[in-house]
Amino acid sequence: MKGAHGRIRWVVFCGFLVFLACAWALDLKPGGLIPPDAEHWSRTGEFFKAALNPAFDYQDENVPDDADSIWLKGFKGLLLTLKFAFGAMSIAIPAALVMGFLGSSAWWPEPCGRGTQTVLSAVYFVSRFVMSFVRSIHELIWALLFLSAMGVSPLAGMVALALPFSGTLGKVFSELIDEEAREAGLALKAIGHRPIQTFLVGIFPGALPNLITYSFYRFECALRSSAVLGFVGIETIGLYIELSHEEFYYREVWTYLYLLLGLIVVVDRWGAAIRKRLHSSAEAWKV
Repeated sequence: MKGAHGRIRWVVFCGFLVFLACAWALDLKPGGLIPPDAEHWSRTGEFFKAALNPAFDYQDENVPDDADSIWLKGFKGLLLTLKFAFGAMSIAIPAALVMGFLGSSAWWPEPCGRGTQTVLSAVYFVSRFVMSFVRSIHELIWALLFLSAMGVSPLAGMVALALPFSGTLGKVFSELIDEEAREAGLALKAIGHRPIQTFLVGIFPGALPNLITYSFYRFECALRSSAVLGFVGIETIGLYIELSHEEFYYREVWTYLYLLLGLIVVVDRWGAAIRKRLHSSAEAWKV
């Protein structure tokens, strides 16, 4: 135990040294957090003061009288944000299940010949490489690539979100499957079931609640990411935030931010209720 604590201290100390080296290389200074002049101070104050007085109507006097109210526009932006998140996750989850299955060893036959072992190992490493590749590129970069290739379209936005999310989901799915207890699978194997059958009946059902739980968490992340897509021109609530911010309509910005916050809170509570029910059902099933 004493040796383990010593190693932890060395890891923390080395991490601190790396932080100092990076800060020195990037010329980071506390003064960089302070606005350089009075104009920036004034604008910062206006922005945060607007948080206490969000807009209930447009600050732009040139908005047509027959235009949607700011609240209706905001709710439509939230609906578009939800559509992008749902669309992206509907692509990402099936892809992640396939990659997570191929990137797991829980379904491998035991024992298996050298040729089979070589093929399975190749499939495993290719799947792991694909998952690492697609999640190593941020969704904003994927969005810029697809927008350049396909133009500003809903499909480009959904695919840009789905790619990195499928990689992240697939990696976690494979690890959750591999960490699931194998006793039920071994019992099925002992009475003659094939490896795929033992996986689908003895291992996968036990991992399923955790897979669903993590999928809900990633859906919350997809909501935030789909809002950020607005900053590259895709129509979500993030686009409205960006346009209002460019015109210094900070009260409008806070109106849209509060609407987005409300949506995230609702989805978080919904996900928490489902996760609680799933885990209760899983515990009852084990008993």
